[in-house]
Amino acid sequence: MKDGLIPVGLLLFIALFAYAMVHSARKQRTAKKNIFEEFAREQGLSYLDEDDGRVQEFAQDFDGIGRFFSPSLGRVIPKDVVSGKENLSRTFLFRHSIRYSAGWAREWFVAGLITNDHVADRCAVQFCKKGSDKSTMYLQDDIVKEQAIGSFKVVVRSKSSSCAGRLLDEHVLKQLVSFAEDLPFRPEIQFRGKRMIAYLADRNAVVDDVNSLKSLFEFTKKAAGI
Repeated sequence: MKDGLIPVGLLLFIALFAYAMVHSARKQRTAKKNIFEEFAREQGLSYLDEDDGRVQEFAQDFDGIGRFFSPSLGRVIPKDVVSGKENLSRTFLFRHSIRYSAGWAREWFVAGLITNDHVADRCAVQFCKKGSDKSTMYLQDDIVKEQAIGSFKVVVRSKSSSCAGRLLDEHVLKQLVSFAEDLPFRPEIQFRGKRMIAYLADRNAVVDDVNSLKSLFEFTKKAAGI
């Protein structure tokens, strides 16, 4: 009888553990949804549980974030989409998850907008901690400039120096660093012509309250106006 109870107990433990994991995941998704919904209400913007295609069209050619298909998950659609207009510019905030390979997944918290001016054809700016590794799984372009500014090693990536546009200007980079140093997280930005995105750079970083989402949004607007 005792031997018969062991597998039953093990099965019960597995079932309870699986239930706890599912319940925890749902709780986390609900908490994230609430943050984006509250932000949208405060800012007078619209909210959607899932992208209706506009974010995918806007972000399709950005490194990493512009991926909407995973070999293991199939089609992946951005969630918790906040959208509207800021000074006549279209703005987006959203959450997006992609699995690149076994053991390497990434959840992005992204703010994006269309700037008034053409800043760079194609460019990414990393705000690396001094002495840290600047390699990346998703940014495709080579490094065209590195410079220590403030508390960061700023790394500019682009197809060529000409494609980086104004982001090679030391004054512009100093402005960006001054904005980045005020944040509770380390950002990263990408430009495609007049389109720009900013997001949390560290893989495990999350937006866990409305103030963090506001900080990301305000940083994006400042960086777009450089």
